[in-house]
Amino acid sequence: MNAGFKSLTWKQTSLVVFSALFFAIAIFIVEIALVGVSARDGLKDSQTELLDSVEQPAANAVWALDDNLAKQTLEGVLKVEHVGSAVIELDDGSLFVSVLSKKSYPNIFEDFSNKLFGDLKEISRSLYRPFYFEGTEKQQLIGTLTVFYDTQGLTDSLFSQLKFSLIATLARALLITLVLSIVFHRFLTKPIAEISEAIDKIDPESPDENLLPMAKSHTDDELGLVTSKFNQILIQFGQTQSKLRKMATRDPLTGLPNRTLLLETIAVTIQRARVHKHQFCMLFIDLDRFKNINDSLGHAIGDQFLARIARVLERVVGDNGTVARLGGDEFVILADEIRSPDQAADFVDKLLLQLNTPMQLNEHTIHPAASVGISIYPDDGMSAEDLIRHADIAMYSAKAAGSNQWAFFKQQMTERAAVRLRTEASLHDALKNGEFVLHYQPKFDIKTGKVVACEALIRWQKDGRLISPMSFIPVAEETGIIIPIGRWVIEEACKTIRKWKKEYNFALPIAVNVASQQFADASLVPDIKQLALRYQISPDLLEIEITETSLMNDIELAISKLQQLKSTGFGIAVDDFGTGYSSLSYLRHLPITTMKIDRCFVTDLPNESAIASTILMLGQQLNLNIVAEGIETREQLDWLNSNNCQIGQGFYFSKPVTQKEFEDSYIKPQTASISHI
Repeated sequence: MNAGFKSLTWKQTSLVVFSALFFAIAIFIVEIALVGVSARDGLKDSQTELLDSVEQPAANAVWALDDNLAKQTLEGVLKVEHVGSAVIELDDGSLFVSVLSKKSYPNIFEDFSNKLFGDLKEISRSLYRPFYFEGTEKQQLIGTLTVFYDTQGLTDSLFSQLKFSLIATLARALLITLVLSIVFHRFLTKPIAEISEAIDKIDPESPDENLLPMAKSHTDDELGLVTSKFNQILIQFGQTQSKLRKMATRDPLTGLPNRTLLLETIAVTIQRARVHKHQFCMLFIDLDRFKNINDSLGHAIGDQFLARIARVLERVVGDNGTVARLGGDEFVILADEIRSPDQAADFVDKLLLQLNTPMQLNEHTIHPAASVGISIYPDDGMSAEDLIRHADIAMYSAKAAGSNQWAFFKQQMTERAAVRLRTEASLHDALKNGEFVLHYQPKFDIKTGKVVACEALIRWQKDGRLISPMSFIPVAEETGIIIPIGRWVIEEACKTIRKWKKEYNFALPIAVNVASQQFADASLVPDIKQLALRYQISPDLLEIEITETSLMNDIELAISKLQQLKSTGFGIAVDDFGTGYSSLSYLRHLPITTMKIDRCFVTDLPNESAIASTILMLGQQLNLNIVAEGIETREQLDWLNSNNCQIGQGFYFSKPVTQKEFEDSYIKPQTASISHI
């Protein structure tokens, strides 16, 4: 044992002695203080009560100059304990009546009595004319009542009370013994009991996570020594368990989680997904032609190949999920950050692209390939086993379709994702091959019936048929292809404006739509200015239509961009106004020239007109041009006309038409009228 070691027995003995002495002295001091304070408080209360009781009789006796009544009153005062004498003086200071007690006490503790009760030996109270006698004066002083206390007797009784301190000390000893029993329980018995409870809680799987508690007071005694040694054993045992667990939960070849650890991870992910109500994906990967590699190049090369594949999978997945090896050439990816079939399809495409990279192993070049099955929680299973099994089934479906294929457990998801990916690839080709065309829908002055502008609307001309924007614009927005497509639309609109000016000497503003991603792109404003300059068009002939949602993504940046465009002369229109969540407080700060009433509000006219009326009123107050889109009936047109809407467009006037049809109908005649409609 080291020099700092202290015996637990010695600690106990010292603790008992010092605790008993401390409590005995403390209780004795407290008792003396309490008795003294209590005696003073009791004397004060008694004095106040005495004066209150005799004040009125004494005042009556003095007012009536009845010395007999006064003397009787004072003799009654003498009967009160510890009162030595009492005096009544008249208002001129002369003695009226006095009485003296015949009791006497020995002056044993005179000095102590004076210190403790010296300020309470004498009390007096002024006597005033009784209120029930008539007179003009108020509170007339007629005398003074003074009572003198013999505090020596009170002191004697106080010390008589303290004579029983010996008995009290014995009682205190009993109390101290009880207290020390509790102290020893907390100091020794309780820590041992806590250690016993901690031992019961030790998890054999993770022993080092529940170490025995070590009280600071026992760090240098036998109990602390035992606890410290036992904790060392638990830590060593825990390290051994960790090694065993790693061997049990990790694939020895690749170091990836095996099936056991994967199932645990999936269970935790399912709980988290259930709480947050979101989806996640499971990918089952089987390497194509792996048996050929093993058979032709040997198992050593096969093992190297699997280890390299594991590193590729880990690199691609990163922090977005967990990669595990089930055995052989089968891998599983728990992609808990992928929340939709579309995201899963994108991820698998990127994964296969990385896996297909040729791999050099010794002098051999190997071209990996894989088949991938996808299941989605909770649609394809509520448990880990179900999700893995369904992803495995989907993988066999993909393998049946050929090498390097993937499939969802539900066939319709596979088809939908495949269509989306084909659309994405085709959009790139469409831009290169010039498959996009612009159609134009005229805008009419509702009052005069003349064409005042038009809107350019993109169409996809593929394999001899036109594809609606509703089919490809969402895909273009998700993949970012909308930015180059949007730039193409603006350039085509500029070309058309220049063509009409050059061929027909006719200037007609064209509105082009700008998607949210395109509006957020830093090159938008420079591109628009550059295209207008290249084709030598007047900026007021090009109107940029921005959706309400695009504006609200970053209102300050939106105002800055729109201000740059407006200051150059371009028209700015807010499309679909009223369908988003923008605040009207921002509207007056936006540098816009036109506001469009969305077709969903126009469709309800004239029956439901509250929103359309509000937008019209708001636009008029802000001095904006108002365009109503989606007009299809005469009733809608009449309501808009009667409510001073300036411009309208919709199928009631004309569907979007090709550039040639637009020129033949509205430019070559140079006039347009809706009076015949």
